[in-house]
Amino acid sequence: MSDAKDSLNNAGWPIWSPWQVLMEMMSGRSGASASGNLDQPILPGWTFGSVINVTERNSSAPDTERDIVAAHSYGRQLGRVIEALTALIAERPEGAPSNEAFDKLIELQGKIKTIKSEAAASRIERIKSDLALLKAEKPEEYEQFIAALGKV
Repeated sequence: MSDAKDSLNNAGWPIWSPWQVLMEMMSGRSGASASGNLDQPILPGWTFGSVINVTERNSSAPDTERDIVAAHSYGRQLGRVIEALTALIAERPEGAPSNEAFDKLIELQGKIKTIKSEAAASRIERIKSDLALLKAEKPEEYEQFIAALGKV
């Protein structure tokens, strides 16, 4: 920094420009020095989107786990576990005492089915909209598509 008087405000507190601090760190004039690596992660530990990071720290075989998830997503795996458990719950003897954990699992399964139904309806609406656009802008391609769809 230039001189001590210039770097103090009226209350006697230091005034530092971030650029001054950075320049001093890089030049080694401040007592702190930069090691040359001035990278700093923003929101460390956060991920955006549906990213699951599997490493040797959280899996004994990350390569195998990656192959399994590539073939059967975590959602599909959990869905099958939920289906199996709810089937077993349904087979409980009549008059068996209620179980809050079972009730919550069955409720979760119902909510998941609702989300899947709503997502399917949304996809159908998008398809309808896309078909209407195709029909308006490229009627020949639309007719070919409809003809091919009829063969399915």
